[in-house]
Amino acid sequence: MPKKSSSLRLPALVCMVATGAVAHADSGIGVDTWRGNKLDPTGGMNSESCDADGTSWLSPLQHHTPTGNLYNCPSESPLAHELGEWLYYGVLQVGYTGIGDHPYALWNRYADWRGDKAILGLLDVHFENPSDGSYAEVRGSRISEEDQYYQAVYGKAGAYKVQAFVRDMPNILSTNARSIWNGTGTGTLTLPSSLVAGASTPAQVAAVSNALPNGTLAVTRKKQGVNLSAWLTPNLTIYVDMTDEERKGSRPYGGPFGESWLPGAGGAVIETVKPINDSTISLNAGVRWVDAVWRFDVGYSGSFYRDKYQSYTFQQPFLITPGATPTVGQMSTEPDNDYHNLHAQLTRVLPLNGEVSLTLSDVLMRQTDGLITPTNCQGLLGRFDCSKWNTSAALSQPNANVTQRNQLAELKATIQPIKNWSFSSGIKYYKQDYENHYVAYNPQTGQYGYVGENGWLAALGVPFSYSGPYPTLGVLGRVKPWILPYEEYNLYGGATWKVGDHDTLGAVYNFDRYKPGSRERTRVDDNSLKLTWVDKTLDWLTLRVNYTWLHQSGDLYRQDVWDYGFAFELPAYLAAFPNSVAPVGTVDALRKYDISDRKENKIDLMATLALRNDLSISASFRGDYNVYRGVQVGRQGYFTYAMQISAEWTPTTTDSFSAFAGLDHSRLDQASVAGFPNDSNNPGCAPLGCESYPLADRWSQSDRERNYSAGLTALHRWRRASFDFSWNYIYARGHLFYTAASGGAIGANFAPLSADVLYATMGNGMAPTTYRVNSVTVGSTIAINQRVSLRLFDNYEIGRIYDWHYEGLQQSLVVPNQNTLYTDGGPQSYKQNLVGLLLNVTL
Repeated sequence: MPKKSSSLRLPALVCMVATGAVAHADSGIGVDTWRGNKLDPTGGMNSESCDADGTSWLSPLQHHTPTGNLYNCPSESPLAHELGEWLYYGVLQVGYTGIGDHPYALWNRYADWRGDKAILGLLDVHFENPSDGSYAEVRGSRISEEDQYYQAVYGKAGAYKVQAFVRDMPNILSTNARSIWNGTGTGTLTLPSSLVAGASTPAQVAAVSNALPNGTLAVTRKKQGVNLSAWLTPNLTIYVDMTDEERKGSRPYGGPFGESWLPGAGGAVIETVKPINDSTISLNAGVRWVDAVWRFDVGYSGSFYRDKYQSYTFQQPFLITPGATPTVGQMSTEPDNDYHNLHAQLTRVLPLNGEVSLTLSDVLMRQTDGLITPTNCQGLLGRFDCSKWNTSAALSQPNANVTQRNQLAELKATIQPIKNWSFSSGIKYYKQDYENHYVAYNPQTGQYGYVGENGWLAALGVPFSYSGPYPTLGVLGRVKPWILPYEEYNLYGGATWKVGDHDTLGAVYNFDRYKPGSRERTRVDDNSLKLTWVDKTLDWLTLRVNYTWLHQSGDLYRQDVWDYGFAFELPAYLAAFPNSVAPVGTVDALRKYDISDRKENKIDLMATLALRNDLSISASFRGDYNVYRGVQVGRQGYFTYAMQISAEWTPTTTDSFSAFAGLDHSRLDQASVAGFPNDSNNPGCAPLGCESYPLADRWSQSDRERNYSAGLTALHRWRRASFDFSWNYIYARGHLFYTAASGGAIGANFAPLSADVLYATMGNGMAPTTYRVNSVTVGSTIAINQRVSLRLFDNYEIGRIYDWHYEGLQQSLVVPNQNTLYTDGGPQSYKQNLVGLLLNVTL
């Protein structure tokens, strides 16, 4: 029991404890999951009232930062109680929320409002000991079992801090899913007794799917962790942070057996349900030293990912090819892997207000998970004997044994030799090595390649990518992984000149040389120049202007650099067919956007206006213009611009308002050409316009996106009550336009229509994909007495979504007369109302 209650002003203690907490938060080792939720994204700060004294004891007026933004309103000092040598204060918020009958996935994505329920809105209790600077905190919230967080902190200012937390967060992916399988969420999906694997018609599968009620597919992320930071001496600190993050649930995923829409293909396209059951343990530890001249930081970061399932299996229902239909498929899950990072940074203060720092890092990533069998089919698929491919004896090695190592060395320096000039420069070297010796080879049969599409190719008489070992006819596919070593050299130098009392100019030149291995270019150079101008000629205006020019170029562009991964580069194949010609992989005019010639012009304009002591207005414009000169096949242009304006107004300590509006636009242009498939008997040709890639088969597309956003907030406090209002609006529109030179650009006939008929009726684009959300929240908090208040709020949201990818799935998740099955019905438009009543008790 506290001895007495008193309204204690504790600015010195609060500042001391806050400083200690910030010093030991260790954002340098990464930002962890924020402990907040959709009810209170601020993690408790929403429950705090503004101090009636304003930002400063010297004046009740609001104050701006040097660049013109309003400082956040300081919280009112808490009502603290004594408990021996300790002081404590806090708040407890409990209540009830209610919603409609159907919590749609997009509205409910990262929250769990399903059903009417009692909730713990917030528990936030602080303990402080003024005599020695000790402090403790307990904070938590619970909306549901899948949406909750708890945190406990104990420490001593200037000495140490210990923290433990638990955070559960849902990710609701679909609320209109209909899975035809038994065992959803496990590694084995089986069909109901009303369907026969490999022998059911689309109509029979549709009957089962349509009769099912809508279900939910979701993944819950549960994370728990502890961390410690402490000062061993006034100069030396240590930190340790460990977390364990678990994910459990299920999500829509693929399950292909070829293509079901091509005439005579006889395939099946299936959306299955992938089980999610994995965990990642992360560890960060290190030591830091700081004195007047030297600083160093040496640390280790590691993560260890483990998945309960190596793969999952599923029965497929459709009849594909009579007498040779695969009845079961498999999909691999993410492999277990380890990550280790040793890093160090050494910094020394230099004369002339300068410093120099050296950063070193060595990263090792390993993946040694066991490999799954090439297929899990049973019996015979036509002439294909599954028993020779469905056991581990069909693997060339039992484990992946993949290693990647990244090394970094960076040296940076700054100096200010004269009053108004400062200079900076740096040099960086980065290297990535990749080791993977896997070869797709079956020791039992002496054949190279893999079983494609869950055995569907076997049903067509092409059981794997290379039907050798020495074929006269076959698809010469991949048998080795891509090996992607990489080196980067970076050099930059810049200067900043304070022209006068109000203007600052800056310039930075940057040179990057990339040396990728196994890529179309062995050298890519980036030259860029960034110019900056900051102006404060007018006391009420801060203007910032940034302009960046970049030119990317490189050496000779080649298309044959990927040949080493294919069967026709195997020594056995070359020995058997010494006069063979490697098939053409792609058209020689193709340029991949990340290493092609490119020119970029980027500008950023930002203005902050402090027109009054209580008002701040910010406006910005950003433009980015990328041109890929001379590219005939590939990305040709990428252009974006965005505008934004926002305002914050705090006329009194009892009133605050804010508003914002934004617009951004992007356009991505690219071009391509339809090509003929090549094999060992028809190597094909590479030039654009040749027989394999005729000019008449060219096509292009333009992906255009426009996004609008706006919002308003208002808060008014009157006597013992407060009233709040917020409105948010988002409108996103994506539109895909396309053109084609002829029906040959479509590439194939789609029964019952020919490519020429489709070309004549295809139009110039798809229907726009749109996403529009309007959300309004109104609330009121009424104080019953000094310690108890009631809050009532109502959130009403309307979402209007259209995505042509899911057109027709509202009627059935099975495409009529095709072996195509979906599990997720796609995004849904919605109207949703959330009402809440909360009781706030000051502890």
